[in-house]
Amino acid sequence: MAARKSVVKVSALSALTLAAFMVATPAAFAAGTSGKVNNCYTQWWNTAWAQKCDAPGASVSGNYTSIVDCSAPEIPDRSMNVTRSTNSTDTVPGYSNCIYGINTGYIRR
Repeated sequence: MAARKSVVKVSALSALTLAAFMVATPAAFAAGTSGKVNNCYTQWWNTAWAQKCDAPGASVSGNYTSIVDCSAPEIPDRSMNVTRSTNSTDTVPGYSNCIYGINTGYIRR
């Protein structure tokens, strides 16, 4: 009986701790797309991001840099360079997600 009460207490304490954590660190539910450069853009969802090009693909070959502005000020922004050929439509996911969310994204060539 004592063991059962301990399990119930631990379960209740765990639920309260999780609830407090969820209130203290609200999730970001932002999403968006940057402006296009040669038919390519940066897209983000919550904390994940990627570089994309709509069909028929990149209109100019070369290096495209995607950048996302992470929400937390102590977290550095994330960026990546993608070398694209003309008509490339590959989706390239960001190598490292932001921890709390993304404010906005950019692309440049």
